Amino acid sequence: MTGVEVLAEPDWLAREAAHVSRMRRWTGPHQERRSRGEKHPVLDFLFTYYSYRPSHLERWQPGPGVALAGPAARRFLDRKGYVETCDGVVLDPAGFGEGKVRTAEFVLGLLTATASRAPRLSCFGLHEWAMVYREPADSIRHDQVPLRLGSAGTDAVVEALDIRCGHFDAFRFFTAPARPLNELTPSRETQIALEQPGCLHANMDLSSCRQGAT
Repeated sequence: MTGVEVLAEPDWLAREAAHVSRMRRWTGPHQERRSRGEKHPVLDFLFTYYSYRPSHLERWQPGPGVALAGPAARRFLDRKGYVETCDGVVLDPAGFGEGKVRTAEFVLGLLTATASRAPRLSCFGLHEWAMVYREPADSIRHDQVPLRLGSAGTDAVVEALDIRCGHFDAFRFFTAPARPLNELTPSRETQIALEQPGCLHANMDLSSCRQGAT
């Protein structure tokens, strides 16, 4: 194969160990909380909303164009998409089907469009408030954590301020009464047109993608 970076066994083993150590700062406490039946409204978000398994986050991948040298690399052959070449064990680009190619193209287009725009920093996280606007107390997700202002106070904030959320994956969780209050009506089809780099949710998505792909 041409254009392949070959990593000696000690080098890639060190990268793998560093990745596992970095991930276990988050996966370890999550698994401990889960064993106790304890929930965390913030730190568990990576595992509930994005549905990442701790074992998958801890699994280091070299990425395309990188060959792993040495006998220890043969264990990667048990994973889907890896093949052995004269350079070492590599991720075979031919293993990526049309669906993955389309997804990669969409994500590239989305990130390129997002990065090209000036950030809009006036959302103030009000999408989270709109998700519980006029919602009965017993229907609120994460109801183990009380609203700081209570239901009436939260509703008053939403009604007093301009809601201008352009991120579909936040907007789709708005309560029905909150949706007409939003300045925009984002959809999956308009995602590339509306995404902007000042969005909290867009940056959460980017961080989760990096965690999952590291």
